[in-house]
Amino acid sequence: MRRATLDLLRCPKCGAGSLVPEADVADLAMSFGPARCLGCSARFPVHDGLIDFVGDRARLGPLQQAMEQPWIARSWERYVRPAVDTVLSQGRLDHDSEYTVLRNLLGSPPGPIVDLGCGAGLILRRLSRDFPSLPVIGVDVSRPMLEEAMAQLREHAEAADFVRAQVPGLPFNDASLGAVVAVGLVHLLDDLDTLLSEVARVLKPRGRFVATTYEVGAMTRPLHRGVGLHPRSEATLRGISSRAGLVAFERVKVPPFVLWKVERP
Repeated sequence: MRRATLDLLRCPKCGAGSLVPEADVADLAMSFGPARCLGCSARFPVHDGLIDFVGDRARLGPLQQAMEQPWIARSWERYVRPAVDTVLSQGRLDHDSEYTVLRNLLGSPPGPIVDLGCGAGLILRRLSRDFPSLPVIGVDVSRPMLEEAMAQLREHAEAADFVRAQVPGLPFNDASLGAVVAVGLVHLLDDLDTLLSEVARVLKPRGRFVATTYEVGAMTRPLHRGVGLHPRSEATLRGISSRAGLVAFERVKVPPFVLWKVERP
């Protein structure tokens, strides 16, 4: 983990303290920890450049349990997500097309980019390649997914840092990021209001939030919610964004998917 990335983070326990390496680190990289909060003295492990704000988790739901399986992480990019997307979009949206739309919505970020819910790192690697002059940070709560993303990044000779954190809270300083990207995450969250309020807090002025989600009809929505998914209509997304103080809503629809962006004024 680059020291510049560590400087972007704030302690998730006290919500205010800056983080520093506990040991004296002479170079620009911090591969092993721990890191310590200057405010509350909380300590967080750093291993192989990944800082862990979560630790052990208990009472996971079925979807969360699946994401913690190493075999799911290893097969996510090649088999699992493409199969789900093909079923939902009936082949109208592939990964390359999705990224092209997201890249256009992203524009020119005025600072570091966070890939929220980065999973196995497909989007993260493309962001790292397209924005070599900006810090790119992958955030996920699943350790197997992050480990797979790190392995894939090394294999493709791309550079990024990694943070294990639980959303909707974001462990970043106010107005510190140029963009937050969330592909396939929004419909996993019940509390989208808090997430977008956090996004508005951490973005720099003119910084953008770019995301993908999907929508379904009112009659089938309870079925999706019953298995822990939260599809939302365009009107709902607009309303939540507005309440968070985010503006300039734009979207591209490839039913049932909605690819959208908002920005901090």
